[in-house]
Amino acid sequence: MLNPSKSDCITILSAASELADDSMLPLDYGRLGLSRNGMLTAAAFLVERACFRRYKEGDGHYAVGALSLQGRLRLDQLSNG
Repeated sequence: MLNPSKSDCITILSAASELADDSMLPLDYGRLGLSRNGMLTAAAFLVERACFRRYKEGDGHYAVGALSLQGRLRLDQLSNG
């Protein structure tokens, strides 16, 4: 079972919340300021919970689209709760 940190999830969700509907954000741990393992764990956790309208995964790399309703709710919950 995945157990990502709250701050890693907030970082990824916040970055994706800035995207236009048709854009994709390549998740680069260095650019996001996360550890590689932390970013991969949080990305897998969020993808499994349908937080993005679309995503791509390949060779351990993720790219995510804009937030889904679930993603917006989770960002709000993590940020304010």
